[in-house]
Amino acid sequence: MDKHLIKVFDLEPNVNDITPIDCFKLLRDFEKFVSTLHEYAAKNQLNDIEKYYFDLETDPRRIFLESISQTYFNNHFLQVYFILSNPVLIKTKTFENLYRNRDLLPAVADKIINQYKTMDSEASRFFTKSLFDKFIKGLNFVPLADDVTSPEYKEYFKLFIQETTRLKEFLVEFSKDPKWAQHQEKGLSQFDPKYYQFAFEYNTGLKIDSPDKFRQLKQWAQGHLDRLMNEVNRTCDLLLTNAEDEKKTTREKMLIVGLDPTQRWSSKQEMIDAHELGIAKYRRIFVAEHQFKEFNPPGLIVLDNPLLAGGYYYKDRFYLNVCQWAQGNFKYDVETLVLHETVPGHHLQLDISYHSPHHNYLTTILQTPCNGFCEGWGLFAEHLGDSTFDNPWNYFGYLQANILRTFRIIAEVLLHIEGESPANVIELAKQYLTTSEAAITAEVYRYLVLPGQACGYKTGLEVFKTVIKKKFNVDQLKELKRDDLLEWYKEVLWQAERPLDLFLRENDLTWSLD
Repeated sequence: MDKHLIKVFDLEPNVNDITPIDCFKLLRDFEKFVSTLHEYAAKNQLNDIEKYYFDLETDPRRIFLESISQTYFNNHFLQVYFILSNPVLIKTKTFENLYRNRDLLPAVADKIINQYKTMDSEASRFFTKSLFDKFIKGLNFVPLADDVTSPEYKEYFKLFIQETTRLKEFLVEFSKDPKWAQHQEKGLSQFDPKYYQFAFEYNTGLKIDSPDKFRQLKQWAQGHLDRLMNEVNRTCDLLLTNAEDEKKTTREKMLIVGLDPTQRWSSKQEMIDAHELGIAKYRRIFVAEHQFKEFNPPGLIVLDNPLLAGGYYYKDRFYLNVCQWAQGNFKYDVETLVLHETVPGHHLQLDISYHSPHHNYLTTILQTPCNGFCEGWGLFAEHLGDSTFDNPWNYFGYLQANILRTFRIIAEVLLHIEGESPANVIELAKQYLTTSEAAITAEVYRYLVLPGQACGYKTGLEVFKTVIKKKFNVDQLKELKRDDLLEWYKEVLWQAERPLDLFLRENDLTWSLD
């Protein structure tokens, strides 16, 4: 199927050089995409992954999700900017691919504009003046400095700004219609529950029996969250230096501990050095000592850009954004971030996957159904550190990250099943999260416009833990690095990413909230 799609839609065949424009080519005419899948399936025997993807992409509910896509958190221009803001990627074949397809930039803008112009009355209820304002604000892009760019980059960025400006001008006028201000800020709860059920399944790779199960899922997540809060309360008591502070609420303790001056960086360079040391340590442990495959070492790319995330993995490299080094980044975050994004997390996983004969092109060009597997492994990798659970500061950082991932499930159900407003979910989040109100607000709106996506992290983690418990009778953290388990991890990664339902099926298991 992958070779057929590459040929029909003129896609970049090398998974390392795929760009957002390739995804745009594939989905710009959704009816053509679906008919191509049907034509291929009529003539060929589909393997398990192809069949899984075929069922998802041809599901009638899929077109509804597509009709509300391209909002401010999920648009092709923002995805292209990830490449254009990167001084390393603009010198690679990835940028060459973008540049070669530069004539398609107007078509990208046209696609988004037409999507808004032609949306039906049902889909239009999803949009509000607030969402349009956030989308417009998110289209303010800044080029890299002249001394690190090329004439081709300057030409491309000029075209890029031309089209994003055109889109912005359209949105400014389009959003003036009074109806957008009258729409309530609500998620998919205003539609048939089957749409959120599909969004969850599409983004996690897990089938759920009925939309009625989502309230059970919320209770399940709340139980995990309560245990995590008890654990962070205990850990804070170990780290607090003032006995009076131990009488405060858990959240108050988290705020005090989280802002401890000993955990702040003295300089950007200290922050960079700490992450480099962490990467080197875990490469030594997993690659040198435990003999995990490594085809390319994880490169650390330092960014200083407030428009981008704090730390993420993309195309063979870990991107560390130091723009908040003095305010929003702390030493206790390093261990968890390195484990999740580099080794043994996303870099090790995808470096192995992309060089494995088992890798499927579909899981890269349309990666969303494997989101639960990839992010589940990233979270599971956080359990494989050598000091995460022995060092109370590292453990505090791990708990903070886990609390966020668990709260995401509760927030999603509130927004998309129970009909809560973003404002109410933001207020609830303040009971559990210690980040700024601006950061919490950005998180909650991300859940609103990307239904299902944020559930993949915690559910993926629990699937990995469930398989290990059933297969190896292991539920103690100290046993997760047993020799037999390490060998099994190698095999799991060599088989490449796949939807969680397929992963469970391989291990004779089905997913259950029990």
